[in-house]
Amino acid sequence: MRSFTANANCERYLVVTRVRGEIPGTRLQVDGIGAYNQGLGSLLRHSHLFTVFAVHVLDGRTYENLDRPFAGVGARLSQSMRLTEDPLNKLDNSQFPEPPSSAAGSANLRERTRALLAARLDQTLPDYLKRE
Repeated sequence: MRSFTANANCERYLVVTRVRGEIPGTRLQVDGIGAYNQGLGSLLRHSHLFTVFAVHVLDGRTYENLDRPFAGVGARLSQSMRLTEDPLNKLDNSQFPEPPSSAAGSANLRERTRALLAARLDQTLPDYLKRE
């Protein structure tokens, strides 16, 4: 961070990094931003987009991590209590790229993933940007 921000002189820096996470109710490990497809056969198969990230606020002078332990708790709690599937995550099986390595070339997946990431950041960032 210091090499990127040497002359910026900002009071705080907001850093968003990808992290590894587990899809709830499964043992499937995901990392960062992407799509996954799992299940048996074509009838029991499902596809989803995911974004797994961490937000850090750093002091602009010392680069110390300014912990916000309860930031985003409300957004995560409301997500976990949804009774229906989030339409931003749901991906029709026909939209899952074959082969998976072709995902980067899919304009539809890029737009859907951008929308999902923007929605998650909109839910998360206000708590991090509050002044204490």
